[in-house]
Amino acid sequence: MKNHKLLKSLAFLVLVTWVGFSISGCTQANSLSSANPAGADANPESVINVGDSTGNKSENFAPVINLIAEKTVVGPESEVIIRAESLDPEGGQVDISWDADTGDLISTDASRAIWKAPAIGTSATVSCVAQDAAGLTSRAEVKIEVLANGVYRLTVMADRTAIQTGRISGDDTSLYVPVSGARVEMPQLGQVGVTDANGTVEINIDQTESVATGTFMSVRYLDWEVGYQATLKPNSGSNRIIDSLSFSPGFDGVSVAVGRGDSFSLKRGAIEVTTLENSMGEYRPIAEVTVDAGSSQSHSSAGTGIALVSSVGSGNGEINLRLAKNGYQTIDGYQIPVVLDGLTLVRARLEKAGQMPDSAAIISWTRPFNNQKAFPVSGPFEIGFGQPMEKETIFDDISLMIQNKETASMLAITGPDIARRFRVEWVGATILRLYPKQPLQGLSRYSLVISRLNARATDGRMLKTYNGLYGEFITDEDAAPKILQTSPTNGETEIGRTGPFIIRFDRSMLPESLYVDLEIEITNLKSNSKVVVDGNSLKSHFSVTWKEANTVLELVPYRMLAADNPYLIKLNSCSLESVSGKKADGFENMWGQFVTGKL
Repeated sequence: MKNHKLLKSLAFLVLVTWVGFSISGCTQANSLSSANPAGADANPESVINVGDSTGNKSENFAPVINLIAEKTVVGPESEVIIRAESLDPEGGQVDISWDADTGDLISTDASRAIWKAPAIGTSATVSCVAQDAAGLTSRAEVKIEVLANGVYRLTVMADRTAIQTGRISGDDTSLYVPVSGARVEMPQLGQVGVTDANGTVEINIDQTESVATGTFMSVRYLDWEVGYQATLKPNSGSNRIIDSLSFSPGFDGVSVAVGRGDSFSLKRGAIEVTTLENSMGEYRPIAEVTVDAGSSQSHSSAGTGIALVSSVGSGNGEINLRLAKNGYQTIDGYQIPVVLDGLTLVRARLEKAGQMPDSAAIISWTRPFNNQKAFPVSGPFEIGFGQPMEKETIFDDISLMIQNKETASMLAITGPDIARRFRVEWVGATILRLYPKQPLQGLSRYSLVISRLNARATDGRMLKTYNGLYGEFITDEDAAPKILQTSPTNGETEIGRTGPFIIRFDRSMLPESLYVDLEIEITNLKSNSKVVVDGNSLKSHFSVTWKEANTVLELVPYRMLAADNPYLIKLNSCSLESVSGKKADGFENMWGQFVTGKL
């Protein structure tokens, strides 16, 4: 009989312990403590009286209690429902009492309470005490964060070269201008705002029905639209989350913006691409789209259509974007910005293969922008198209006019005149650059009007009509060109045996002038061997390449330098000029010393 009672007591204890652990595991935000030390810490065998022939009963255990709150992060004066789950191991009645260190318990109905948050930000604790018929008690509590006066602030800017903003007038010389009237939406929280004249919108995030640490954001202006995950929990010591978006001109069906601020701090320098398709009038994500950005590659995920691509560049700049998937038209040849202090956001709509877009081909941006100051006298004039173009059709039907507003001199140009008046350069099939062969006059106001431009995209679409595209600009001083950077720098080590040797100028240079009066002296300081190169022999020793609108000179030696050797390069003479005929300043008697890398 004693063994039978012992087994029943042990079985009961195991059941009570299992129930207690099961209930307490409902939420990580809740804590449980017992007011009965014996029930919490003692050895079970020390509190079980197995009885004797007279049939004495076991000792009483404290009740088990746990609290569950429907949400633990709320705004001021929000109401939260809290449930108490309690159990008396002996099966008796449990009485529950509620308490809160701040806020108001506006309703307490046995195992259910409604707590109202205070009007200020704080960390509140709501507690509950359970008591059984024998007077033993247990206590549980839940902590609730009240976010007060939380504000999400977003500033939306746009590149002035874009067609949508290129007509903005005024004296502001900034490349980016505020966007008024952009729609900013938090769809998951039901919040919508519109940017003001300063391009700014503020949303009180603690007034929403529910507050989260983050939410999806949608920002739309005209044809531009991007989305991102915003941070909604303010940093310590602040009640504001501050972000900014800077829209780039974009392309047909592709929106591009750079995000900076609290929401983008963990993804700085990267590119986030969202791929979508139009399915029965609704844009839906596309999975497994191959995204190539420069030399990096990723694939869009199922559900979101997002691909995050790391930038391998050494700094700010532009890289080529390519999106491809079987059954869809490939997007390629678009230059997108990459910045070290922000995240590049791309939203791209892909069309099914063989499907003809229902819109005309577009011009995305032009340069100079209206009222631009310090425009280089050597150009270039630029047109950025929203899709790859048939280059051979660009000048079939074009008419533009350039006028010096101060001298009233005017130059009217049609298609056949382009090649005579400009040096033509393409970047892929989307960017056209025109360098005037005769430089503009320095510090003068000019106007440029494109009165006619009919051309065809590579997919057969005709260019949208842009008759009367007009803008005014002021040229910069036609000063002598200066050297901005050289590579390798003086004293640098671990230089590649084939260079390259690079010189970057502050304006476009005349490539032919490089060979006039040129003398370069290269000395191996370890072997004392020396090579002198002049204008006639330069191309015999180096591959000569001009880049970035003839502002960067790159020299690659045909013969590799010796490994782990010190070298001295001296530029004894040179008559290199800018395209406007100004001789480079400080270009003579340059020298630098470096050490090549090991094998």
